[in-house]
Amino acid sequence: MEIQEMNNKIKENKQSKIKLYPCNNLRASNIGHPCERYLYLSIKNWEDKKLYNETTQCIFDLGNKIEEYVIQTLKDSGFEVITPTVRAWKVEKPLVTGREDLRIKLEDGQFYPVEVKGLSPQEWEKLNSVEDFLNSKKYYVRAYPAQLYIYMFQFGKEKGYFALCNKLTGEIKLIEVKFDYDFAEQLLQKAERIYKCLEEERLPESCEDISVCEYCDLAHVCTANIKRVETDVDVSGELDELVDKKQELSKYYQEYTEVNNQIKKAIGNRQKVLSNKYIFEKKIIHKKEYLVPARDETRINVKRL
Repeated sequence: MEIQEMNNKIKENKQSKIKLYPCNNLRASNIGHPCERYLYLSIKNWEDKKLYNETTQCIFDLGNKIEEYVIQTLKDSGFEVITPTVRAWKVEKPLVTGREDLRIKLEDGQFYPVEVKGLSPQEWEKLNSVEDFLNSKKYYVRAYPAQLYIYMFQFGKEKGYFALCNKLTGEIKLIEVKFDYDFAEQLLQKAERIYKCLEEERLPESCEDISVCEYCDLAHVCTANIKRVETDVDVSGELDELVDKKQELSKYYQEYTEVNNQIKKAIGNRQKVLSNKYIFEKKIIHKKEYLVPARDETRINVKRL
């Protein structure tokens, strides 16, 4: 068998698993999605979803194996864990179905829900609290806590856990998440709005974040693209030169900051220092805490073509 044929067989195996399944209700796994229109269309137009590719299928399969690995590691570490025996449970009115990855038993004898996530090394390092999730630049990371809050609501628990697995090293860390009733209530109100729109056959508002639309598998049936801003082409070269110059100068800014910190370290606890060429005087400036007033800021995101 030729090597190309061997690789094709692997690819065909992944492609054979790619399927669309009906979506009849909201789920704990998607309720945190920022676009209510997408959640609406996921139910009403589920058949119109674009099929994902074999790469995404590989990610799904790997995720299942990571879940098995995390569960076994927790057991080997002496934790008592149980995995769900039913396919899914549901929160009634508004209907939200879910299936926790596992529940872990603590010293109080209670079992608490745990959501397993396999992450890149960079993401694994950055996420150490629920606030880190909610403040992430990635919308799908910000959506993860919603899943766990629905689990806590379903089981009536005051806390739950993320079990984060570093995909590169296999390291696992647990993050405790306290139940937030207001957060959970907002999720259920969101579900009510979507079901009301389905009942009235009325499109909900779409989210304003165009980055969410970029890889949306229902963008072709969504009318939100009327809000997209047309791209202007600038071939003058001025912008390219400015960005190149900015990148050249950035290394000097970093070097400046490093040297400045070295000077502070060299001065240490001394209040006044005389060197061969300079005199140094230390001043402590106390900055009061203040709230930044509401305002509009302009930020330019630059990506290399």
